[in-house]
Amino acid sequence: MRRLPSHRGFTLTGMMVGMALGLLASVLAVAAFHVVRQAYATLADSFMMAERGHRALGIVAQLVRQAGWIPGQVSMAPGHPAPTVPLEGHDDCGRPAIALSVPCGARGVHRSDALRVRFSGSSASATPTLPDGTMTDCGGYALAASTAHIDGQPPSHHAAMNLLYIGTGSDGVPQLLCRYPRRLDREMQAVAYTSGTLVRGVEAMQLRYGVDDDGDGAVDAYLRARDLRARGDAGWHRVRTVQVALVVRGDRATAPALPHTALALLPALSPGDTDDDLSFLPVAQPQLRRRVFSATIRLRNPSPCTERLC
Repeated sequence: MRRLPSHRGFTLTGMMVGMALGLLASVLAVAAFHVVRQAYATLADSFMMAERGHRALGIVAQLVRQAGWIPGQVSMAPGHPAPTVPLEGHDDCGRPAIALSVPCGARGVHRSDALRVRFSGSSASATPTLPDGTMTDCGGYALAASTAHIDGQPPSHHAAMNLLYIGTGSDGVPQLLCRYPRRLDREMQAVAYTSGTLVRGVEAMQLRYGVDDDGDGAVDAYLRARDLRARGDAGWHRVRTVQVALVVRGDRATAPALPHTALALLPALSPGDTDDDLSFLPVAQPQLRRRVFSATIRLRNPSPCTERLC
């Protein structure tokens, strides 16, 4: 008798089990890919915020440390103007004016403060209006020891003024901006300024000023800009340190969809203090991550003036 050949294949049950296992493996692979991608986005966003925050804090610190500096040969020249304040601030200021006595033109982004810093650069002794490249302003341009003379414009004690403030770009992203003198044939123009972006994603900046009231070189109290402005120039001449807090936000929507808590900025100056510089509460785009960068910076070149001399 001839033996019939056996037929082999998949049963319907086995096929359905295989399809289910394959589908499960695909779902797990997609879920794992999503988790890895989200973790990478969060990590990249954190590194980006750290880089921006440290860079912004470094820029502010460098300008504060340079505030008030001027070459000896310039300051000792006959007829040189009397010292002006190394720095001056404005609370809740989004459009600072060049003139020190003019009030701010608009409220600050998220009630951020603004800072004016005055200092000089370095030049060859023969041509003090041409920089030698050893010092730069916030725009990255070499800074000379003095400005080019302009008819009708009285000379100033320091060669340049830099203004730091928070603005909003055309795409709606907040950023740290700086206004600095324009150049013409490498010479600074004392009355012409331009603005440029320093760091994107800086959402808020709060400042306080440590003053030395008794002249011993130590900080006796920290004050806000409005309190110092009430004292006039004499108050700004006594500033020895600056407290700064910056809020930097990320670019990717990687934060959990939960209500944001307020971020602590600067310590309270007195019991019951509820000022804007104590905390920051994100309102717009809560899905973006935020981080606070803060420091206390000491002036290397504090004003030599006192109320009796300046």
